[in-house]
Amino acid sequence: MTRKQEILADYRLIVMEIETLERQSKFLNKYIGGPRPLRGVQLTGMPRGTNDPEAAMLQQVEEDDPVFHIEELSKELSQMLIEFEKIVNEIRDRRLFIIVRNYYALGWTDERIAEAMELSRQTIQKIRTDYFNSLA
Repeated sequence: MTRKQEILADYRLIVMEIETLERQSKFLNKYIGGPRPLRGVQLTGMPRGTNDPEAAMLQQVEEDDPVFHIEELSKELSQMLIEFEKIVNEIRDRRLFIIVRNYYALGWTDERIAEAMELSRQTIQKIRTDYFNSLA
């Protein structure tokens, strides 16, 4: 797989993972009211760990919180953004541009793109796959 193909594939996976975590967070907040991490002031230069069992439990809750994972994934996504935009902005065909942006940047399915563009799913899939393979 080429670097461009890796960027597109990884970008899409991260977008989809963020969406999944956001849905999980909404579900948890709606049905069980949590998790609600407590975040303390992080002193500069101080170690992160603690010997206090209650404080340690609060730190663990933060790391298990879907919102915490969303923040981490968002940082990773922002590091890829420049390369991703460079790849997508090289596309001159408007139809292909829309397909690639919706599929990789928004995590849309071929079916959803096809519906929005009033094309068949097979057409969208073929256009997208041909483009992806052309990057090899």
